[in-house]
Amino acid sequence: MRGFIFLRVFRLKRQVFWALVLALLFAGALYPYYVSYRERQAIEALSWSVAGKVIVVDPGHGGIDPGCVGKSGVQEKDINLELARRLAVFFNQAGARVILTREGDYDLSDEKYRAQLNLRQKDDLEARVEIARKYQADLFISIHVNAISLSDCWGAQVFYHPQSREGKRLAALIQRELIKTVGESYRWIKPEDFFVLRSVGCPAVIVEAGFISHPREETLLQDPVYQNKLAWCVYAGVVRYFSGEPEPREPDY
Repeated sequence: MRGFIFLRVFRLKRQVFWALVLALLFAGALYPYYVSYRERQAIEALSWSVAGKVIVVDPGHGGIDPGCVGKSGVQEKDINLELARRLAVFFNQAGARVILTREGDYDLSDEKYRAQLNLRQKDDLEARVEIARKYQADLFISIHVNAISLSDCWGAQVFYHPQSREGKRLAALIQRELIKTVGESYRWIKPEDFFVLRSVGCPAVIVEAGFISHPREETLLQDPVYQNKLAWCVYAGVVRYFSGEPEPREPDY
């Protein structure tokens, strides 16, 4: 009899043990979704800060200028436009006034430069800057995709002008959101004296959404779900920027 009771107790303890193990595994699996939900709720609670702001979203390249081209043949200009459209949806829903520098596959250069590629590209960039100045933009966000001959380079990175403190704060807030949502790539914000960054007359960033030269990232950049994640990261960083959040520090990698 005692042996039977001992066996029942042993079995009960084993059942409790495995129940606890399963519960912990289940909780661990759900935890990222819970954190993601809480993060999203926090951004939605702060979305009032974007209402009424004039935000220029600039899908880089277009028309005769494809930008980078992946091994599959996908062109940067198309990814840039898709990301910009998705980002514009988030801003519009929050009550911002969004201006896209282009809404189709074309560049912004004048007809007189059509036969001169270098002048055409210069005029195209100047036209993008002029849009930001014309609408007195509160922010300028240029969307691009990176590429390099080394196919093992990956990850999103945000650029700002070295003399723009607000541009740096904006870049850091967006970069942090990218790290939290997309994953660490050991990249942090970088100052660059690019023409559009120094000329638009407002805080500005260039978001390089990933490396089209990286095989896995090239596939991800064409995935609508991943594109939505990237757009949300940029949107969340902008919401935090307008809500007055301070510049985050670079992570200790």
